[in-house]
Amino acid sequence: MKTLFVLSALAEIAVLFALYLAGRRHVLSGMRLQPPLDRAPAKPLRAAMIVPVTGDTPTVRNGLASLLRQEYPGLRYVIVTRDEEDPATAMVRALIEGREDAVLLTSGPATTSGQKNHNLLAGVRHLGDWPEAYIFCDSSHLAKADLAALLLEPLAKEWAVISGGFHRVIPRDTAIPTLGMLNVCLALHCLQPIRAITQPWGGAMAITREAFEENGVAKVWAHNIVDDFSMGPLLAKKRIRTWPVADACLDTPLKAVKWKLWEDWLTRQLLYLKFCTPEMWLGSLVVVWLFLFPPLAALGGVLGALAGCAGWWWLGAALAYAGGFTAVGMAFKNFSPRPMTLWHWMRGFFVTFLMTSWCYLRTWTTFTMSWRGISYKVTWGGRVVKVLRS
Repeated sequence: MKTLFVLSALAEIAVLFALYLAGRRHVLSGMRLQPPLDRAPAKPLRAAMIVPVTGDTPTVRNGLASLLRQEYPGLRYVIVTRDEEDPATAMVRALIEGREDAVLLTSGPATTSGQKNHNLLAGVRHLGDWPEAYIFCDSSHLAKADLAALLLEPLAKEWAVISGGFHRVIPRDTAIPTLGMLNVCLALHCLQPIRAITQPWGGAMAITREAFEENGVAKVWAHNIVDDFSMGPLLAKKRIRTWPVADACLDTPLKAVKWKLWEDWLTRQLLYLKFCTPEMWLGSLVVVWLFLFPPLAALGGVLGALAGCAGWWWLGAALAYAGGFTAVGMAFKNFSPRPMTLWHWMRGFFVTFLMTSWCYLRTWTTFTMSWRGISYKVTWGGRVVKVLRS
């Protein structure tokens, strides 16, 4: 038991430090602590930004408005909602009124895929063979005015055929669920520069139309639950990797996040892993073990020592583990977009690992994913077999 605890604790701390070091430069670049490099501009591509939208909230309004302020020559916007009953439709129509560079489409309800995929494909069909590149963006984040230029630069300079940014949570409070979502996004952000596993992120990615068509992305999206997590493995099999663009980082302001919202959001992310890359999902059992066993063993050992059932060795081991874990947490605290006390940060940091483990265990009991009032029955590969609407 002692040996297992020591090895597991050391492995957990080592893995977390390695993740921090792997993503440090990329994440800090995305925070723009330094001005972007002054590079010669690329020849502009004929590009269109396709944005699926649902609902009318201040978050969506502000996010969409920021996307519509892109400084890129000739950029066209295609905003897609489900139907006239979606509150987003009237909002978008008013927002783009009088603009010749933007169009609103209604795609109708999805029957064989996630509604987001259905909306994206409606935008692709509408554009025909005009664009040289597509930009796909979510409407729930705040974009800088050069987002389109940053995403399209690797394509225009032929460094890659697909590029991706990411987003960072801007915490407006120190509630545990708010900081939990911040920490989960930070962990995913740290994985972006590792080219062997880099995945596109549907909230901000660009791809050449040629690569989109030649690799049959539309065919996959037409029957899949998700856009980015289905595209990533498809392209990886053909040795096509996403070019991570550190500066193409969107902001996601959050406050007063409910525990249920955090739990459901994190479970959805892990369900994508289960459906689209089941081998990685199974392999994540090792990660969950590292998240759960060391703290539970340390707690049990300390309680046992206090009750006289275990040696006092456990007190020293638990303190050493707590010190190592705190050191990791302090390292990740450097990524926080806002200053906060170590107590608030470490509280959210610690609970994130427990919540992640719980949400992972939840994924073992379902093949149904619910999002935006729609439930999807999904099978391996992320294929949608049934759409359930209440």
